[in-house]
Order: sequence, then structure tokens, then C-alpha cells
Amino acid sequence: MLRVIQWAVVCALGAAGGAAATMAWHAQRSGTAVDQCNAASSDEGGEQTELARTRLALAQESAARAAVQKTADGAAADAARLNAEVQFLRGQSKTRPPASRR
Repeated sequence: MLRVIQWAVVCALGAAGGAAATMAWHAQRSGTAVDQCNAASSDEGGEQTELARTRLALAQESAARAAVQKTADGAAADAARLNAEVQFLRGQSKTRPPASRR
């Protein structure tokens, strides 16, 4: 059961790391070049572009959280199933008559 939880945590951290790396990559690609340091005019097109980027980042974060939640739900279901099996096996071992010793 502990291994299942450990794997769930590793998967969750991997998904979160992947989402962060993807967002960083998109932020790096969408940035302007260093030699283009002109004063940016605050037009509606730029605001719409920034809004679109923010919406994309939010959608990516939501997808990453959903993946982590799905992994956590699966791990919880596995842990519950394994716990039920352990309880069953413990009950079986208590009802068995002791083996005869020679």
C-alpha cells in the first residue's frame, strides 16, 4: 500500500513538473527578443494576446491538476482494495484451525 502511495506521489510530481516545464517553455517562446526594447503601446490587441496566453496557462494548469487528481483517485482506490484484501486474509487466517505440529 505504501508503494502505491509513493508511486501516486511520484506521478503527481511528474505531472506537475511537466506542466510547469510546458508553461515555462511557452512563456519563453512568447517573449519578445532582447534587442526589441521599444516602449510597448498598450493597445487592445496586446491585451487580448495576454488574455489568451493566460487562458492557455490556466487550461494547462487545470489539465495538470485533473491528471494529478485522477492519479490520486486511482491510488486511493487501489489502497482501499488492498486494505480490503488484507482484512479478508487476516480474517481467513484467524478462522483456520492451527496446523498440527509434530
